[in-house]
Amino acid sequence: MTTLIQQRSPTFAGFGKSILVQQTRARLARHQIPEDRLEARTMLHDHCPLTPGVYGWLDNNQQICYIGKSKSLRQRLLTYFAKTPADKKAQRIVQHSQSLVWEPMSDELLALIREQELIYRWRPEFNTQGQPTKRQPAFICISGGLAPNAYFTRRITDKAAHAFGPVAGTGRLRAAVESINQSFHLRDCPDKTKFEFNNQPQLFANPRTAKCIRYELGSCPGPCAGICSKGHYHGLVEQAIEFIRGKDDRILSLLDQQMKAASESQLFERATILRDHMNNLGWFDRRMKALRTAERKFNGVLPIAARKNRTAWLILKGGRIMGSTTLPDSPKRALTAIKQLTEVAAQKQRLPANILEMHLQLIVIAWFRKHTAVKKTLIPFDEAIRFCESQA
Repeated sequence: MTTLIQQRSPTFAGFGKSILVQQTRARLARHQIPEDRLEARTMLHDHCPLTPGVYGWLDNNQQICYIGKSKSLRQRLLTYFAKTPADKKAQRIVQHSQSLVWEPMSDELLALIREQELIYRWRPEFNTQGQPTKRQPAFICISGGLAPNAYFTRRITDKAAHAFGPVAGTGRLRAAVESINQSFHLRDCPDKTKFEFNNQPQLFANPRTAKCIRYELGSCPGPCAGICSKGHYHGLVEQAIEFIRGKDDRILSLLDQQMKAASESQLFERATILRDHMNNLGWFDRRMKALRTAERKFNGVLPIAARKNRTAWLILKGGRIMGSTTLPDSPKRALTAIKQLTEVAAQKQRLPANILEMHLQLIVIAWFRKHTAVKKTLIPFDEAIRFCESQA
């Protein structure tokens, strides 16, 4: 996968390489933007196609300042030159730009993928979504060490004993992590805190006290004060992991029961807290179900129409884009495809390695969720390999 960030150059020379085969993309078109609005619309009517694709706005220094995609390039770009533009951002982009470039694609999904590649590579100043430094997806992790807990991160390190994701929505994920630690009674104190479990009978009363109010509230067993045993605490950790893996969702029913009981007792503040935890965990559980579905079912090749009546194969592993190729039409191409598909099929499922891979996986999962009929066209690896063998 092409993941390198493009270095700024004096003049724009092209969008660059792609994980998508060339047969899915038409030649890049480039046009100066007329100063007159109506002339600009005439230029688009004359030259811009009514096909899916990606487009870029170039500033006075011939650097990309915005990248977008559309299922109809002409119709989308015409909105920038409407008598009353849709929004102020569109006006700023036009005022800031000198020329337009566009690259027609053979399919809307491919345009989504190409757009994400280009935003990651070029880092346009007017783009907010998809930027490597803005609105990033993240992973939820369970730490290692003496007293593990849940946390979220955009980059997995040795601190994580278990990692799950990616999940979009940093604000909601932050709240879900807090709810996991609170609901499963895991600590949320700093990692530098000293932990000591009460695994042996003691001659004297424990002189240490918990360092935060959560022990008094009953939402933490107090590993910082040696109040609980190691076995008890690690049992809570395993319950949290089982929930994240989708093997035990009883916590949702328990929170619902506790919320109703608190409300009946007129403990409305506690009922509100429990409701929020239940909503946060329910949201997170739905995101994890989508990822688990992708891991089980989105494996193989997705046939997509390419240019000149050809077919492209998008190679997927757990919803992650592993590459692309054209439908083999010669023995040489068939042998190459067999090698590529065999290698991908044999790989173990793994988490995305960088922000681009995270975004692309979430794009594919969202596409399957929106276009449910597409799932039926996915060809399993063994079936695709057999087809290639028949062409070799």
